[in-house]
Amino acid sequence: MNPSSPPVNMAEPQETTPLVHTSMLRSGLLLFLLLFPVNFISIVFHEGGHALYTLALGGPVSMFYIHPFSLPGYVRPIFEWDDVWFHISGAALVLSVSLLIFSLCWKHRSVSFLPLLMIFPWVWMFQSFSILLIQGDFANIMVLTGISPFVFRAAGSILAAVGIFFFVSLFPLLGLAPKELKSLLVVPASFFLWSLVGLIVGYLIVSGSPINVVYGLGEEILSIAKVMPGVYLISGVILAVIYVTLYRWVDPRLPAWLRTETVHLAWKDLCLPALLAALSVVIGLIIIT
Repeated sequence: MNPSSPPVNMAEPQETTPLVHTSMLRSGLLLFLLLFPVNFISIVFHEGGHALYTLALGGPVSMFYIHPFSLPGYVRPIFEWDDVWFHISGAALVLSVSLLIFSLCWKHRSVSFLPLLMIFPWVWMFQSFSILLIQGDFANIMVLTGISPFVFRAAGSILAAVGIFFFVSLFPLLGLAPKELKSLLVVPASFFLWSLVGLIVGYLIVSGSPINVVYGLGEEILSIAKVMPGVYLISGVILAVIYVTLYRWVDPRLPAWLRTETVHLAWKDLCLPALLAALSVVIGLIIIT
């Protein structure tokens, strides 16, 4: 044995494990917290489009059902169901406003701006799914206009591609690098836990709330809430896989103005998202109860 050889520390390869777990926890919590204000703002603008159009026509708005959870939003009563512009107004406002906010904030992208930056891709992704499946407002638009389903699916595909690209392009601001596989756990887990909160809220509140007592929509809301954890879990897996495969390949080839450097999160970075999440939850609960 060579007495000059340094001693071997068998525990050394494991020293980084707690740091990796802490990093994943911060990234997961940040995404989980952001989903509340981001979804709240998207529902405010979508349902706000319907409400503003109704008010512009002189109609009443007695129920403005907005919240930060994985539940549908509503404006009631529907003033004129056969008015196609009523059904268009929600998507038109939220898509255009989210794009405007994103355009103003993109060059300032940072963890602090994430709540604003994430609205646009979030809206475009999930509006595109409704368009592709021709659900909700878009089913009504197709019935009223006779537009071919092909047009909806073509438009939905474009919106989905744009939304997914810009959503995963923000993952570096969550502390998730494209070359690291921790996104495969962090993103689906955050999506699932957020939608699980929505399911719990649905079971605890919806049946006795005005949306059910007055308009009888409780069963519809709960049926949607039940499938959302599975839907968002699968969505999170798909986004994470795209990020560590396709986006990882594309990232080095992107122009500088499209590339986002991976940040190293600190616990203090979660303060603003936590405050916004708490605020949106409190406001949402007050409204829907």
